[in-house]
Amino acid sequence: MRTNEQNDTIRVRFERPLDVRVMTIDGTWCGETLLFEISDRDAQIELTGRAAELAEFFLLLTSFGIPVFRRCKREWVHGACVGVSFKKTDIGIRSPPEGATPPQLAATE
Repeated sequence: MRTNEQNDTIRVRFERPLDVRVMTIDGTWCGETLLFEISDRDAQIELTGRAAELAEFFLLLTSFGIPVFRRCKREWVHGACVGVSFKKTDIGIRSPPEGATPPQLAATE
């Protein structure tokens, strides 16, 4: 792990890139790619072929079980190496019912 001095973001760089998948936003196409580096906000991946044309896509980090994915936006391109930022979504976050009051935190002594 290393820290980016500019904003203290913890980044993980893999010695051997991880095999991951990219999928179009509408789910009609999926392809293989390599993940080189990742943080909470962005990642560095390799895109080739049709995947290199995508401006927004899902990055699928798991190949089995419960899917782990991030919605990505292409930020920069240097050959096949692409920097992507993760878009914030509310997927998996439950909203309180309309009119409900938020739970109060218990006071600690």
